[in-house]
Amino acid sequence: MSRMVGVLLIMSALALASGCNSSSSGGSSTDDRKTALAELGLLLKGLPADGQKPPTKQAELDPMDPMIPLAGPAIRSGEIVYYWGAGYAAGGSQVVAYEKKVPTEGGFVLLQDGSVKEMSASEFQSAPKAKK
Repeated sequence: MSRMVGVLLIMSALALASGCNSSSSGGSSTDDRKTALAELGLLLKGLPADGQKPPTKQAELDPMDPMIPLAGPAIRSGEIVYYWGAGYAAGGSQVVAYEKKVPTEGGFVLLQDGSVKEMSASEFQSAPKAKK
């Protein structure tokens, strides 16, 4: 778990540093949610190597908050919707998590393979979703 913690901390530090240097004022929340989804993807990818399963409820995710400083609060606030219990799958194309606006406006989604992809609302409606 310590290797995964190190990778996530480095990624989070880089994301926060790039956010501090951003000169655009309107896009930071979208960038933060995209980064949060990527952060969640890294966490989910590392769980099996540590003998852990994906969280099935908020209480199981809470202890992982230090490893996901953007994703944890975004999931708690509802800005990111996570299908509880959904995990990493190499080559998987099902949606694991998404920005709350995606079903109506489009936005970023996290796929099972850990990739973050932008989808329109109609693409999201027809995309396969991870089972809850």
